[in-house]
Amino acid sequence: MIIFNGSELATKREKLLKERIFKEFPNKKLKIAAILFVEDVGSKLYTNLKYEAATRVGIEYETHEFSLKNISESKEGTLGYNKVVAKIKELNKDSSVTGVIIQKPWRKTWIKAQGVVQKKFALEGTSEREQYTSWWTGLTSEISEKKDVDGLHPNTIAQIKAGTWQENKKVLPATCRAVLSILDRAGELKAFSDKKIIIIGKSDLLGVPLYYELLRRSGELKTEEDKQSLSVELIASKEFKKRMLDGRKLLDAGVIVSATGIKGLITGDIIAENSVVIDVGEPAADVDFESVASKVAFITPVPGGVGPMTVISLLENCADLAQ
Repeated sequence: MIIFNGSELATKREKLLKERIFKEFPNKKLKIAAILFVEDVGSKLYTNLKYEAATRVGIEYETHEFSLKNISESKEGTLGYNKVVAKIKELNKDSSVTGVIIQKPWRKTWIKAQGVVQKKFALEGTSEREQYTSWWTGLTSEISEKKDVDGLHPNTIAQIKAGTWQENKKVLPATCRAVLSILDRAGELKAFSDKKIIIIGKSDLLGVPLYYELLRRSGELKTEEDKQSLSVELIASKEFKKRMLDGRKLLDAGVIVSATGIKGLITGDIIAENSVVIDVGEPAADVDFESVASKVAFITPVPGGVGPMTVISLLENCADLAQ
């Protein structure tokens, strides 16, 4: 079994990025501006890690803090929401800012900060998930596409789905880029037992862009035989539960990428021998490491796996935008 060391590989990538920045931008300071919601502990942790890594490679990283209270609605006239939008527009116009990122708060943190109860959503005819998604899409839509360093603007996601993001000079979401790098690493180590990949979680941060990018890449494989042998499946909780009930579980997958935040969702009894398991769970690990470790060929730990790779991927995105 190979336990992937994300911290080690990220450190190597940091060195290469620092050299690249020195060579390609000798007279220009790269800067990332981050919008942070202070109630979200995970976001604060990641922001600190990004700041430290950015400093090491020579990128300025500034943070603008806001509270989630009273900004859950994306309606004009909502003072808190409008303040965030005003800051994003200010950063869009600031020529010293290379990229703008909004640290996405955990949905349960967003709900708790508002004191929102299910009854409110029932009265409005929408679910809490729909309200949260609408709020988030409203904010990411305000980021200038030229400064979309985390690849989460709706138009960026649309171009990823269409397979045209590269020609339109967009970047992949940092977490997606990180997982692709880890998949490449697993491939180099010949850790795949077969080529089927199951992605669990349909977020724009990972599941959706990863699914479409893998499909795009499979279309670039050289032989028809290779195209047919690569299979990618994107599922959410409904499909996952169905698999558990009908006995398929995840036994048909050679690679499992899980990003649900449901602690211990992936256990050893539902996966195949010698599979590759990539855990993108946040704030809790999706994978029950103890029961899974004895069956896998390759696994990413939490912490120290996908997290450090996501940080360096964001900084690489910044250099790509500047270029």
